[in-house]
Amino acid sequence: MDCFLSKIDAAVDQLDWSIRLFLDHHAFVPAITLAGAAEEIIGEILRDQSVFSLVKKKLAADLAFPEKVISQMHMNRARNWLKHWKEMEDEETISVDLEGEAIQYIVRALINLILHDRSLPSEGPRFFEWLAINRKDLYAHAGRGL
Repeated sequence: MDCFLSKIDAAVDQLDWSIRLFLDHHAFVPAITLAGAAEEIIGEILRDQSVFSLVKKKLAADLAFPEKVISQMHMNRARNWLKHWKEMEDEETISVDLEGEAIQYIVRALINLILHDRSLPSEGPRFFEWLAINRKDLYAHAGRGL
């Protein structure tokens, strides 16, 4: 059965499921890939005003690193490693804080959606509530982007 689906609708669905997987199942790997996809789709619409673009530019300036190094080696390292295996160039294993990475991608996607049309997916309030209770250190920073 065919249905009509916009890119934003698909991104919102991916973001909702990433939050459900994160909160209800502690399934951080699929939460990262789904939130990363949602963040990228919405970020393409926002272009230079996306969270990824703004943070990448700020970190590159503050740390005196090229933007490509910041984006690939720091901001998207976990997502890219999970999505690709570049002709066996990538390591077979990686050391990564999966919960922290999942939080980062979910927050980036949520803020992009807010910047895009001032909306939240249905699971957004529940995620922010969890963040406020469980990660007060990050909640204060996430709230500044709202």
